Amino acid sequence: EQEVEHRIDAATREAEEGFNKCPNCAFGNFKRFRFCTICGTSLQVDSADGDQQDRNPWARQSITARQRRARKRNEWQRKIDVEGNMFWYRSGGSSVTAGDAHGSGSSITHNSEAEPTSLDLPSFVVRFEPPPPPQAQDDVDEADDPTAATTEGEDNPVVRHVAELLEAEITQLKSDLVPSTDADAAVFPNNQALGSAEQKRELIEMANRDFPTKYAQFIVSTASLLVPAEVEFLKLSVHRDYVVEESVDHLTCISEKNMRSIMRINFLDENGVDAGALHREWFMLLNELLADPSLGVFECSNKADNTFYLSRTSSTIVGGEQLSYVFAAGRLVGRALLEGETMGFHLAVPLLKIILGIPVTIADVEHLEPETYRSMLWIADHDGVDDLGLDFTVTEKRGDHTVTIPLVPGGADMAVTDENKLEYLQRKFQYMVFESVSAQLYVFLKGIYEVVPPNLLMQFDHEELDYLLCGSDAIDVQDWEQHTNVSSNLLGTRTLRWFWEVVRDMPNEYKRRLLQFATGCSRVPLVGFKGLTSYDGRLCPFTLKGIGMTAANQYVRSHACFNRLDLPVYPSKQDLETVLYATLETELYGFTTE
Repeated sequence: EQEVEHRIDAATREAEEGFNKCPNCAFGNFKRFRFCTICGTSLQVDSADGDQQDRNPWARQSITARQRRARKRNEWQRKIDVEGNMFWYRSGGSSVTAGDAHGSGSSITHNSEAEPTSLDLPSFVVRFEPPPPPQAQDDVDEADDPTAATTEGEDNPVVRHVAELLEAEITQLKSDLVPSTDADAAVFPNNQALGSAEQKRELIEMANRDFPTKYAQFIVSTASLLVPAEVEFLKLSVHRDYVVEESVDHLTCISEKNMRSIMRINFLDENGVDAGALHREWFMLLNELLADPSLGVFECSNKADNTFYLSRTSSTIVGGEQLSYVFAAGRLVGRALLEGETMGFHLAVPLLKIILGIPVTIADVEHLEPETYRSMLWIADHDGVDDLGLDFTVTEKRGDHTVTIPLVPGGADMAVTDENKLEYLQRKFQYMVFESVSAQLYVFLKGIYEVVPPNLLMQFDHEELDYLLCGSDAIDVQDWEQHTNVSSNLLGTRTLRWFWEVVRDMPNEYKRRLLQFATGCSRVPLVGFKGLTSYDGRLCPFTLKGIGMTAANQYVRSHACFNRLDLPVYPSKQDLETVLYATLETELYGFTTE
């Protein structure tokens, strides 16, 4: 009997193959990649003895903004002092100068001896101290069914109860911004901490390992948390037209103790049994809709990088339900990490750092709001700020009107001068990144950590977390073909050869559509196509099955629950290409219900 393999096996094999170290950002890439998945740099060829050559031509060349960002991924590292206390160490390396930020081109000249910018202000970590839970609290009433869908406009008492609990927590919540120089690096944003000296040593040791090794260990850890479907599973029923509203209800109402159970999705009023594809389709749909700024959960804060931060105006868009929506988004991110799903949008650098408990600096504003950061640099580097007429306030648009928020008591009456401008910039930075979204940050982190404990995430840096969440947009057709099962009636045929020729010639967007059509997900697992799975984590390779060309079988059919395409034996390559493109140019949602 053939042994059943899981994604743990694929990740372990990939780690055993070694890694290719990026000469620019030092990221340990999976062996199959020719370019760094973090910064896009061409990877060095291994030397004869198996070790990568140490030369780094990038030290004297112009680098892109993406490469410059990646170089700072290890700026902050956890270390242990002689007394066994964990602290934050800030490595040297490159600093961002005012000249860098004002560069007009798409690349800058890297200066490894760059002087610190005049905007070198303290960095901070956020600490939340939630109130103790009420004695009678048990997440939700066990008698209620949190996975029963409600129709639009129907009031769910369980949903209301959870929203009230979140509101009560926020009312009593204590939060603090701790300077990195004073922060215990063993403490997480939710104020929990690593306990023993052994845990601290293990964390630091794992953080210094290559990414394939860390990823394999993470898969082992999360797989042990996931409750098998044979033990328990959650069935979530949603209407496609109300997928956000009903999914938010489900995700907020599920008890914390059940958040690691397998989920199966039922689209109401549609045929189909979820063997994995409906779950992937639901996850993708919810991703797309949560990232829509009109929903008010996230906003695209940096359009150049297309990265998202929590919305400061969520209360004016979502209303009193804002915390439930953000909490559900956090739980969805947690589920992505738990199950190996990929998110459809990237989180901004400051948010990635906050999730990991890494100090955030004012330089990180560059990745949040580049225009604001350039303005802040200009103020720091020039005299005569008094003439700008600034005071210690910020203005925000809330719905149809603008509000003014004081950064310090009496801020509207305090002018910004050359003497106090650094204090002004620091307060503006603290407000932008932390204080303006403190309630949203708390419930977002709460949602993530209830699914994946923070100690499992702390081994990663923020660029690795971004890769863990979003994977790579590129699709390697050679890897796809190499890890495809083919039915006997297709082996060696012209149809099979034509299929891969057509796929290779596709624009990447159409390759992603084909992958979504075939598997229910448009992104490749981190370990490549060898890591495709079914809903329960078992490896389920992409399969091409040949079928006879008849009047009833003229089209490519998808069985996304099993990662399979039924491919008619077409008389010509042109016929195959025409049908395949026609399929991918239609609305793909709903194809995965077979």
